[in-house]
Amino acid sequence: MKHGRTRAWVGLLVGLLVGLGSGRAEEVFSRAITPEEFAAAELGKLSPAARARLDALVAAYRSGAVTAVRAEADAQAAAAVVATAAAVAAARQPAPAPPAAPGFWAQAKAKVRIAPGTQVEYGEMESRIAGDFAGWEGHTIFTLENGQRWQVANGGGYYTPAVSHPKVKVYPAKLGGFWMKIEGVNSRVKVLLLEP
Repeated sequence: MKHGRTRAWVGLLVGLLVGLGSGRAEEVFSRAITPEEFAAAELGKLSPAARARLDALVAAYRSGAVTAVRAEADAQAAAAVVATAAAVAAARQPAPAPPAAPGFWAQAKAKVRIAPGTQVEYGEMESRIAGDFAGWEGHTIFTLENGQRWQVANGGGYYTPAVSHPKVKVYPAKLGGFWMKIEGVNSRVKVLLLEP
């Protein structure tokens, strides 16, 4: 009930403000309206201080101060809507792709601290020797087509007629390090990955 009366009062007040026009702008609001309008708005129930406050509000409205405050509030509300829309649009953007997980070879070169008992597993890799292969001796270095360089780790030697670009498979050794198996060769060789 109280809200209904307040809305009715505000509606009447706005109507009265519009009806007053600029010719009566200097007049005090509560004295400028007709006795019927005064009674309908129940302004007689207001204390003199409340009526003076109402007159001051009407004067501020007429001078444009209220309009300026409302315009500023509207601008702030519009900025909040734009900011919210930008946040929603940003949230809808797909997340950037995470960096590629390090592959087997990045892991082989990684320097990490591992707690005792931690198990590390490496996969195997296949490529080809870049150029001809005729065997190895001592600490021969094999350059692969994928750009990696592997060095013989356990010495010894193996000789064969030259083979062009044979396939190789590198896989982890059970007690650490890596084995290299070369296509057409019956034995394997222990190797170490060299820094690029």
